[in-house]
Formats: sequence, structure tokens, C-alpha cells
Amino acid sequence: MARAPRSNDDIGARVRVHRERSGKSQAVIAGLAGISEDYLGQIERGRKTPSAGVIQALAAALRVPAGILLGDSATDTAAPVLRGGDRLALALMSGGGEPVDVAALVSRTESAWNTWQHSGHRYTEVLPILPQLIRDTEATLRRDRHGADRRRVAAVASELYWLLRTVTRRVGRSDLSYLVADRGVRAAEDADDPIGLAVARWNLGHVLLISNEYDAAIELATDAAATVLADVGATTAAVAMTGALELVAAMAEARAGRLWEARDRLHKVHPTANRLRGAGNVGHTMFGALNVGLYAIAVELQAGDAIEALRITETLDMTECPSVERRFTCALDLARAYELRRQETGVLLHLLDAEQSAPEDLQYNPAAHDMIRRLVQGTRSPTRSQAARLADRLGIPV
Repeated sequence: MARAPRSNDDIGARVRVHRERSGKSQAVIAGLAGISEDYLGQIERGRKTPSAGVIQALAAALRVPAGILLGDSATDTAAPVLRGGDRLALALMSGGGEPVDVAALVSRTESAWNTWQHSGHRYTEVLPILPQLIRDTEATLRRDRHGADRRRVAAVASELYWLLRTVTRRVGRSDLSYLVADRGVRAAEDADDPIGLAVARWNLGHVLLISNEYDAAIELATDAAATVLADVGATTAAVAMTGALELVAAMAEARAGRLWEARDRLHKVHPTANRLRGAGNVGHTMFGALNVGLYAIAVELQAGDAIEALRITETLDMTECPSVERRFTCALDLARAYELRRQETGVLLHLLDAEQSAPEDLQYNPAAHDMIRRLVQGTRSPTRSQAARLADRLGIPV
């Protein structure tokens, strides 16, 4: 029997129902699917017909089979395909690992960190290995809870949770970011390591930032900085951690609209960053003059001052940066700056630079997708065509 044609209203209604069931706003689902909030609203109201690519993207964002959005009742009871974030959630909640040798656990965690920081294909390379690493770490923690190695195991667990905080956020599972950041703090406390605890609280500060809890992030960073100095004194590691925590507070000030307070914090911490040079990479925080500069660019973009952001960029030497994540972030910030100045060629060049540095990051970044779409809809024909090819390479619906 021929299937009755599906109306736009039916598809939109199903999208809306599953979005509301998920408890997520239009802005969140649109961002995860790589479309604008306005476009999603028009789909839900039946005013726009989503393409097959958009339907697949919405299904992934809503964690339902695409057939459900299309009205295929046969797929209603089918188990959804687990994405990277879902596998992480399952590993964090279900356990099932085996206790392993602590040295092997340290090696596996360090390898995951190195890949995440330095590979342009880090999602493909890191996401598959994390679920089992989580399970084995949790099992080893349980085995050694009261043993001689408990502090060493707790320390490596806290490092894994620090990694998971940034991974979970980038795969669209900010709900898990709270969980792993909290576990990281608890593990650092069990390790009885003041520096490790400062790093764990720095990590939690970033979760508060993405949750728009700016005053809480400032309070946490300020208290953590005072605590680590009181516990270990003004050692190089402690001073570096106070600087890294101050950057969290500066970003919180900027996002709360207190731009001069943010700039003042960066100005005060810059001499310390210059003095430490390469000694500031404690717990993968990479505190130093380059990182202060990158935060300064982010603050100026928050203020809408593209000219100052570009001026700061000219003072930075990105060849000093070993982290692919920070190189990607810098390229994306530069693209934003040129977009603020309505210079489409500059936007495209830096998006292409971001693609070269970390193609998978560009593929999974909703803000970058929006910039690419605006280029495709722009006024310059050569830029439009190159942006369209970029969108095609990344699988972005335009």
C-alpha cells in the first residue's frame, strides 16, 4: 500500500514533540543540529520543509531515529544509535570495567590527553577509547579505595575527569560536564594533592561558565586560588594555577557584561604569565602569555571590539602553541572578528585555517556552521562558492 504523503505540519509537530520531551530549548536543539533557531521555529510551525540532511541532524540532536520524525511507526520502538556522548553517559552510569594495573591506567590516560590536545582528528581517535577507559578507571578506584595505591589511582582518575569535561561539552553533553567535573573534584580530594584540587576546581569553573553561572565561577576561582597558595605556598605550580584561575574569573566577568573588570584581571595577571613562560602548563591548563592573549581576544570579541581583538592577535606567536584546540579557537575567534568587520574574505580564510588545524572541531562546532551559512548567503560570489564547498566537505546543510 502506498504511504500517504507527509505534510510539513506533521514533521514539524513531531520535531516539536520530541524536542519538548527532551527538555531542551529551540536554541539548544538548533545549535546541536547546526541550523538557526529561527529556521527550527519555522520547521516546527510547518512553514519550512527540512531537507533530508536537516532531518538527520535534528534526529541526532533529539536522539531519536530519523524515521520517527518522518512518521514511520515501525521505527518508534527501535533503539536509537548511541552517539559518542551517549556512550560516555552509559560508561559513567553503568560501570562494568575491570581493575587494571595503575601504570597502565596512567599511560592510557596520558595517551588520550595527548591525542586530544594535538590531533586534528581527535574526536575519531579519542571518543572510541574513552568508554572502556572510564569503566576500567572506576573499577580500579573501587579496588584500591583503601589500598596503598589509592592516592595514585585517584590522581589519574581526576586527570581523566578533567579530559571528560572538555570532551562532553564538545559533543553536546553539557549535562555530563557537571557530573565529570564534580567527580574530578572528589578524586582530587582523595588524592590529597592541593595542586590537583586547584586544577579540578579550575575545571569546574569552566562548567559554571558554560552554564552562565558567572558569579559562582568568580567565587570558585577566587577561593581556589587563595586555597592553593595557602596550602603549598608561592611555588611555580601554585602561582601558575592562580593565574589560570584568574583567567576563568576574567572570562566570567566579561560574559556577565563587566568588561573593564575582565580587562583589569587580565592586565594584572599578564606579568606573571610572562615570568613563568613555559612553566605554567599545570594540569593541561597551559597558563602563559599566549593563553592570556587568547583570553584577551575572547574578551574583546565579547565587547564587540573586533579591531582590538585583531590588534592583540598581531602580538601573539601561535607557533608557540602546542595545543590544536587553542589554535582552532584562535582561528575561529579571528573569523568572528572579521565577521564583525563585515570582511567576508577574512572570515573564510580563518575558517579554512580552522579546518586545516582541526577539521573535526569545525565539523562539530555550531557557531562555525552559522558563520559558514552566512558566507554562503553573502554578497561576494567567490567567497560564496568557496564557503559552499566548505559546507559540503563538512556535511553542513545550507
